[in-house]
Formats: sequence, structure tokens, C-alpha cells
Amino acid sequence: MRILKENDRIPQGCIERFIPSHVLKDTVFSDMGIIIGGISFAQEGFVITRPGKRKYHICIMTISGNGEFIMEDNSTIISGPGEIFFSNANGQGHIHKPKTIPWVVFWLRFDVDKNWLIPPFGNCGIISANNQNNAIKLSGILESILDEELYIHPEMHRLQRLYAELFMIYFQQLLSIQTGSTKRFDRYRNRLNKLWQAIITSPGEAWLLEDMCKFAGFSRAHLSRICELLYQKSPGEKVKEIKMEHALSLLQYFDYPVSEVAERVGYMNMSNFSTAFKKYFGYPPKDTVKMS
Repeated sequence: MRILKENDRIPQGCIERFIPSHVLKDTVFSDMGIIIGGISFAQEGFVITRPGKRKYHICIMTISGNGEFIMEDNSTIISGPGEIFFSNANGQGHIHKPKTIPWVVFWLRFDVDKNWLIPPFGNCGIISANNQNNAIKLSGILESILDEELYIHPEMHRLQRLYAELFMIYFQQLLSIQTGSTKRFDRYRNRLNKLWQAIITSPGEAWLLEDMCKFAGFSRAHLSRICELLYQKSPGEKVKEIKMEHALSLLQYFDYPVSEVAERVGYMNMSNFSTAFKKYFGYPPKDTVKMS
């Protein structure tokens, strides 16, 4: 897994319009923990990198065009009009850039310590705004907040505060589409955590999709759908992740030969294990550095 560092590359031709500082400090935005936000018109060459384990959540709603989010584990998420990409502060880092030109978004960073915002994902994912009109409605309100005439004249600040309150009402309603299902997803997550723990305990087993479904009590389609929603991985990819991480630990901390490590994580064919290991970590198992 790659470890990403904070980095912005905003070439000429890209337009960034930020929420004024007084609006962030003097309106409901401050109470709701919005640190910074704005509207971006992304052109070719626009690339933003955000690390994992941050002090803020990220929401990016696509107004028009399509955006691409490349995660630290190299998985990819595409966001289209009316969709919000939500990235949990405790989740993976990601790179985001236009998939089509231009890609127009509004984006917000939320303080991780604000209790009102229940992250809809443990890592990241897409929240649908039901239709593009909802995205246009929210972006229109944000456009009004960014209207320069409103923050040049102090007497107009009251109107900006009202716009900010209206924006947060719509935005919270939008998030409730996803967070209203939080308890159900928590139950799913708990059942899957028991499954992953069983796989960690017995990594040498094959753990076919049928085995996982039987253990967790899901149908094949339901298990696949929940894994994609919660982890952006298929069940098989999640099993491979567990097996590879376990194999790495065995190679780093014990003196097992590679052939035995392969067997311990369920690979009877050394060549298949070496190929899978190299694909996952980027180097062959024999090159693993021992840890003291």
C-alpha cells in the first residue's frame, strides 16, 4: 500500500473559489466544524493528494463532469454529477483528479472532533444525492455565499449567514440518506469483522465465497455488495489482503522458508504465492526485509 503525502497541483486554467474566512468563523459553518471549502473548476493537470489518518473528513460533491479518486491500495472510485465522495479522516489517503474535463466540484473539510457528523464510511465511498438537481441546488447556495458583493459590504453578512444555514440544512438532509442506515451498516460491519477475524485465525484455509457466506450469514450477492460499500473491495480481495499481510508478518519476524509461509496462507503452489505477493507489495517474498 502506498503512503500518500499532502500535495496540491493546480495548474493555470483551474479556478479555485474559497469560502471567505469571515463566513467560516461567523456562521453555522464554524459550529458545524467546516475548516475550509469552496468550488473548484478542475482542468487537465489538476491533481490533489490527501494523506490518510488526517485531522479532517473530506466531502467532494461533483456538480458536472466526472472525477477519479485513486486510493492508497490502488483501488479507484469514480464520482459523477450529484454524487459526494466522502473520505473518513481515519481512512486511506487518496489522489483525486478529473476523469473528464472540466470537472466542477464543491468541497468541504470537516473537523474530525465535531460529533454531529457521523462518518457514513469507515474508509471512503460515494453518497448519492438522488439526482443532479440536488447537487445544483447545493452548489447554487454555495455560489451565493461566495458572491463577492456579499462579503465586500458588512451589512450583507447577515444574508451570508442565512445562506450558510440553508446550505447546512440541505447538506445534513443529504447526508441523512446515508447516515440513516448507519446502524444497519454497523451490524454488517460487526458480522464481517467476525469473519475477518476467523480468516486471520485460519489463513491456511481456502475461504471460498461460499465459506464466507455461510460463516457471515449473507447471500453471495449481499456479501459482495456490502464489501464493496464498506471496503471498496470484493470479498476475495479482502481475503487476499488478510493472507498477504499475514504472510508479510511471517517473513519479517520468523525464519520460515518462503515455501512454508506460502502453505501457511493457503497457497500450495509457490509460483502462485510469489506472483500474488509481488502484485500486492511490489516486490517478491524473498526480498522481504527481516525485522528484529
